[in-house]
Amino acid sequence: MPAFENSLSEPVVAPGVPASPTLGAQIDVVTKFLRRRYVTILICLLLALPVGALYFFITPTTYTASATMMIESRKGPMEPLLGASLPDPAWIDSQIHVLRSTSIAAYVVKQLRLADDAEFIRSGVSPFERLLGRFGGGPSEPKTEAERTAAAIGVVLNGLDVRRVGGSYLMRIDFRSENSEQAVKITNAVIDGYIFDGLNAKYQANRRASDWLQERLLSLREQAAAAERAVLEFKTKNNIVAAGGALINEKELTAMSDKLTAARAQVSDLQVRLERIEAVRKTYQQDKLPSATDQNVSEAMTNPIIGGLRSKYLDFMSREADWSARYGKNHAAVANLRNQIRDVRKSILDELGRIEETQKSELEIVKRQQDESEKQVAALISQSGETNQARVALFSLEAAAQSYRRLYDNFLARHTESVQQQTFPVTDARAVSSAAAIKTGPKPLQVWLVTALAGGMLGAGLGVFRELMDRGFRTRDQVRSVLATDCLALIPLLTDGRRLRFLSRRQSLAMEPIRNAQVALSERGPTRSIHSGSKVMRTIVDSPSSPYAEAVRSLKLTVELNAQSNAGNVIGLTSCLPSEGKSTLSAAMASLIAQGGARVLLVDCDVRNPSLSRALAPKASAGFLDVVAGEVGLEDAIWSDATTGIAFLPAGRCVPRASEILACDKAKLLFDTLKSKYDYVLVDLAPLAAGVDVRATSGLIDSYILVIEWGTTKIDAVQYALRHAPGVHANIVGAVLNKVDMAAMGRYDSHGSDYYYYGQSRSASSVN
Repeated sequence: MPAFENSLSEPVVAPGVPASPTLGAQIDVVTKFLRRRYVTILICLLLALPVGALYFFITPTTYTASATMMIESRKGPMEPLLGASLPDPAWIDSQIHVLRSTSIAAYVVKQLRLADDAEFIRSGVSPFERLLGRFGGGPSEPKTEAERTAAAIGVVLNGLDVRRVGGSYLMRIDFRSENSEQAVKITNAVIDGYIFDGLNAKYQANRRASDWLQERLLSLREQAAAAERAVLEFKTKNNIVAAGGALINEKELTAMSDKLTAARAQVSDLQVRLERIEAVRKTYQQDKLPSATDQNVSEAMTNPIIGGLRSKYLDFMSREADWSARYGKNHAAVANLRNQIRDVRKSILDELGRIEETQKSELEIVKRQQDESEKQVAALISQSGETNQARVALFSLEAAAQSYRRLYDNFLARHTESVQQQTFPVTDARAVSSAAAIKTGPKPLQVWLVTALAGGMLGAGLGVFRELMDRGFRTRDQVRSVLATDCLALIPLLTDGRRLRFLSRRQSLAMEPIRNAQVALSERGPTRSIHSGSKVMRTIVDSPSSPYAEAVRSLKLTVELNAQSNAGNVIGLTSCLPSEGKSTLSAAMASLIAQGGARVLLVDCDVRNPSLSRALAPKASAGFLDVVAGEVGLEDAIWSDATTGIAFLPAGRCVPRASEILACDKAKLLFDTLKSKYDYVLVDLAPLAAGVDVRATSGLIDSYILVIEWGTTKIDAVQYALRHAPGVHANIVGAVLNKVDMAAMGRYDSHGSDYYYYGQSRSASSVN
């Protein structure tokens, strides 16, 4: 069951068909659509033409005045302060909105006194309101000054168009009006209004900036004075005095540092001298000659006494060495020289002691000076640290004072410039070309093209809507793709009142005397004759080459092939809904097959609405239901037609629970008997939507043919009916599109358009 439902809900695509349609296929689809819906499109097109004529009638002649304006970038003195910069695309776009602003429109209205021009105010009324005004309707006239001004501003804004010329700074201003001279004046006035608005905006900005600068100058002056006072008070409080660009304590610290350095060097030199003098003394005390270093120290001494004594000492030492070698160490003269040498050495030592004491005294004095200098330097360093800490705060105060001073000077210069600029305004726009007016509307060619296009689009839209709402079967491919079965034939619809249907109830009553005579004659004869007054019989017998007969003949071929393939010779014809022509088609098929010499039995199993029995055997007293019930014999219930050679088994009397009778074993036995006696058994079944009658015949019927009324029966209805009759769907050999309008069929199936047209012509001529 689920697989069957999918086969009906999803269209079946034949193998070999491309997934996407080609260009030719798309063109063919459009062509077929136009052939089907050209009447709708033409009607909408014709209806649109009066609309275009009405537009011409109610639309006055309009003129458009155009002028060009350039927006230039001129930097004024105040622009750096106000944050102005070079124009960018966003700024240019904003100027377009300024040109279309209410303030510019109000300037134009005021300068040209458009609020007092009633004709100008009425020009803003739409064509529809104009049409209403011709019949006494439309909006009321503005009465007050404010209403007239607002209406005039609205007309100016509605007719104004501003566009940028390429990527330049040029602006094109267009104004559309019914008066060419007025359009030129308004266009030029728009440029003047923009220039005036720019000048006024700059003046107001400069004035506001000047006022603000003046207030800031007073505030900055007070702030700068307060900052200067704070610097002076801080210097006085922290004893910060400067001379020659530097602080006094810094100069004192430098001088004292130099003095301390000199004292330390002098102390070091004196200490070295004392150490060498001590070494020399020890040398002389040991009766030794001083070393070269000690001699150098001695020579470095500028004492004349030590110099003389040293000379004597050296002379005596030389003589003592010479005499000791010459006379011997114990000689009296040598001993005398030794005594003299000892005396000189003692004198030298005494003098060295005196010098040493002098150097020590000087060293003590220099050390005291060093200590005093160190104390003074430490005090100055401490004082300098405090001064440096104070200078950090002083630097901040001086920086603030300088900032206020520079800011005050800058604002003072800006204020002077702003005051001067107020008397020298500069505009950023100028007119490049004056306005000139041309006639722009209405344009006949454009209006008619738009009208035709709108009418065509409306017609195409209605056509597409009708296509979407058309849910009936139209072509063979549609039957094959939707129902997954073949379309066996297209049964044409006979026009001019010659439709293939049985006589209506009124016609049946009119033919009642003729039928009674035929029935009386048949009752006197050995057989019961079928009433053959229907158009079906006449069409099949009298016009065997008509398209209708040819279509039925294709069904006959399908039935014969089905019988030859051992699929059974019991063929059931059913439909989704009543009045789709299945009974007519059953009689036509039986007549055509019987003309070929085959034994054919037509059985009416539409027990709820036996229209076939009412048409072919209206006086039949027994039929299929009676034979199954065993009340009459088969031979007593069968009717025949001598002209076509078919046998007909009516439905019989209507009984309750007819579907149970169709599904019983006696009905199965009856159909087995009919199979053995006849070559073909055609069964007219009830519609699928009637209930379970058709499903009850699944054990009796070998194969089914589904009759679908062309363009009328909905696809959803057929799918729903087959979905709830799986036994019928499994044995369907094909479907038939009945009552086909062959002339219209060519608009749905372009492959057989010539054949359908030829077939329709033949059908009309054959019936006539």
